[in-house]
Amino acid sequence: MRRKALASSACASPDNKRFCPETFLDVVAEKLAYNAVLFINYELLQDFFFQFPRELDSNLYYGKTLQQTRDFASQNPHIGQQLKLIERRQRLELVMTRLNELVRQQAAVEQHGRKRSHWSTTASPSYSNPFPGL
Repeated sequence: MRRKALASSACASPDNKRFCPETFLDVVAEKLAYNAVLFINYELLQDFFFQFPRELDSNLYYGKTLQQTRDFASQNPHIGQQLKLIERRQRLELVMTRLNELVRQQAAVEQHGRKRSHWSTTASPSYSNPFPGL
């Protein structure tokens, strides 16, 4: 109906356009519709951007076991390679720790052996068995 009024003879000439209220109403209606679409788009995008990371966290992180998370992450070849390197490094660090413990134990045994041999050579024969009969 508004379009029909805009095409009428009263609003057809450029001089009468400013006196025709339908022209103003048409512009206002288009502007309101444009703003409404922008507002709706903004609200939808805001909702999406607010919910999307939380949905990802809830679906990919929370409620998953560590193994399921690793399986998911290893689907990406680059991340899978990094995870393998991390596991390899952890195993090598474990081996290094155990080897260091063995070296410390060996040094302690050698130190204890030296102390024992030192005391046994300096001790008098009467003190070789301080508690006879035991």
